[in-house]
Amino acid sequence: MKKLICVMMIAGFSMFSNELYAQSKDGKSISEDAPALGTSLKKKVATSSISMDRSYQELSEEEKEAIRSVYDNMPENDEPPYPLYGTREIHRKMSQTQQYVAAKGVLTMTVDVSSTGEAQSVSIYESPDPDITRVASLVLMETKYKPAVCGGKACKMQYFFQVQFSRVL
Repeated sequence: MKKLICVMMIAGFSMFSNELYAQSKDGKSISEDAPALGTSLKKKVATSSISMDRSYQELSEEEKEAIRSVYDNMPENDEPPYPLYGTREIHRKMSQTQQYVAAKGVLTMTVDVSSTGEAQSVSIYESPDPDITRVASLVLMETKYKPAVCGGKACKMQYFFQVQFSRVL
């Protein structure tokens, strides 16, 4: 499996920040809803090269290609599984967790997604912190997915998930 070009970045931030987040106009980042005490700048708490607010069908061709590039030899008309309503909720929950854990490093996981779009299991390949891994596993297991498409039919396939965590205070 190739490394995903689109890597979600999650940054830790002050414990005093608001737990509500604002989305960017392009849908590729989440910022604090209110700036931290003593500043007028809102920190970005998550960024992605893929629009977080869009379903797979709504993504640009370039975004779809970035996602498809993870899957070796995927036929042109086939599609990988993808969170049904986009990745914003996954990003948001991981950002909230990072607020308390302040992990640093890469989390790489796959989710076995059934032909009906249900998460069946999670496999962990790399983790910076066991608490982050537990939360990510729960979030990914409760997420509903667009099932993969193989030869024009819904099929079982893994959803590749990779996050780079960094500490920013």
